Amino acid sequence: MTSVSFDEYVASARQHFEEGLIRTGFRELEAGWEGPVPHSAGTTRVVIGLPSRFPFRPPTVTPVGHDAVPWSWHRDLDGGLCLVAEDDHDGLWWTEAPAFLEHVTAWFEHADNGWQDDRPDLDLDRYFQPSADRRLYLYDDLALYLNRFVRFSPSGNKTMRIRYGTRPRKAFEGGRDRFGYVAHLGKVDVPPRTWADISARIDSTADLDRGIRQQSIAIVVLIYQRDTHDGAIVLDVAPAKEGGTVVTRLRSAADTEAARSSRAGVRAPELRESAVAVVGAGALGSFIADMLVRSGVRHLTLIDDDVVMPGNLVRHLVGPDAIGLPKAEAVKQHLIRHHKALAGIIGTSNHALTSGADAADLLRNHDLVVNATADFATTALLHVSALSLGTRVLSAALQNDGRTYRIDVLPPLDAAAPLPPSTTTADTQAPPLFEAGCGSPISPTPPHAVIEAAAATVRHAIGLLVDRPLHPSGETRHLHPTPQGSQQ
Repeated sequence: MTSVSFDEYVASARQHFEEGLIRTGFRELEAGWEGPVPHSAGTTRVVIGLPSRFPFRPPTVTPVGHDAVPWSWHRDLDGGLCLVAEDDHDGLWWTEAPAFLEHVTAWFEHADNGWQDDRPDLDLDRYFQPSADRRLYLYDDLALYLNRFVRFSPSGNKTMRIRYGTRPRKAFEGGRDRFGYVAHLGKVDVPPRTWADISARIDSTADLDRGIRQQSIAIVVLIYQRDTHDGAIVLDVAPAKEGGTVVTRLRSAADTEAARSSRAGVRAPELRESAVAVVGAGALGSFIADMLVRSGVRHLTLIDDDVVMPGNLVRHLVGPDAIGLPKAEAVKQHLIRHHKALAGIIGTSNHALTSGADAADLLRNHDLVVNATADFATTALLHVSALSLGTRVLSAALQNDGRTYRIDVLPPLDAAAPLPPSTTTADTQAPPLFEAGCGSPISPTPPHAVIEAAAATVRHAIGLLVDRPLHPSGETRHLHPTPQGSQQ
């Protein structure tokens, strides 16, 4: 799209939308397009504004009389209607005025009915202007600090971390710490927007107000509840010149295990007690281990008899600081460094899996064993051991210089047929590459193939762990740029 055609598209979309407003009785004023929106409780006049990024951003809608419409979680700080959720941006549907006005009418209908079956978004932050202090304020379990004075101390990367503290008797000038107080707002049906709204909900604010006036209290942390969901906000507070309290919003976040695992996926709670062993902590195995942990697995065993070489790093999870470490230990240290909750519950073995007794113990003591060695002898050993115990392993490997990955459920579920043998395709354009001190060619498998194969393996592993297998036999997929399809 050229710049001219882009500008023409934007102008055409704006004109088309405005013409639709005119046909429904709206007229253009200095503030925007004003007109009526009928709904079950009556008719409300609103002003519709087109932002500079329209049509890529939806129009804004503000009631002509701000207080004529009840304040709720579905209104913005400026009084506008909160109409379009971030997950409702498909197709630029709002560019058609009739469809957009139907959406506005539906908003008023929901408001008339008291927002029944409302989605409890915890978005109190958007009801306060951002503070000039752009540091990130981190807190842990706020229940430990409830109705207590706290302090926030500087930490790395422009962060401030909560600590226990007492309110200083006077303004604490020149110090690096900032002092505050943690209070509970209770269940919040209508979001507060001013200090008066906040103080009306706190049991006792006399000492807090005094601290703010004396500038010895600069931060107020509020815990609140919407329906059954808990939220928190960290506010910057200061006395106003004309009296009262100026309140702005600090950038804040919970630094808790729950916060760090909340985006792990809907299966994470089921995986928390699963025990998984990864045999082979090389490139593929290291990313499999990492993704299993990110997905919720908290009991992991890593097995590998090799050490990290400089040449491994381009495809491996770990970095240069791990060179010379046993691969299993290197992956363990990386996982603990990034997931503190794993300390003490990751086991390692720096020896190869060679005996049937060791394989049987591994299978008995884990809910799933993932074989990422690409070694025929290890794969056969685990397969035979699984058959004898009536269990199974998941075996993953990259083939054809990274153009194919193969994931086998061994033995297949429900007596299904195993995957057919993989075909080998030679790449005549890539001559073999050798590294000094190594007797076999270096695999040219690219990093993206490793990560894609690891992700697919973890999907199959999760399916087996939660008894929802993706396929009884596994998966073979060709990653070659020419269309070779996939087989499952």
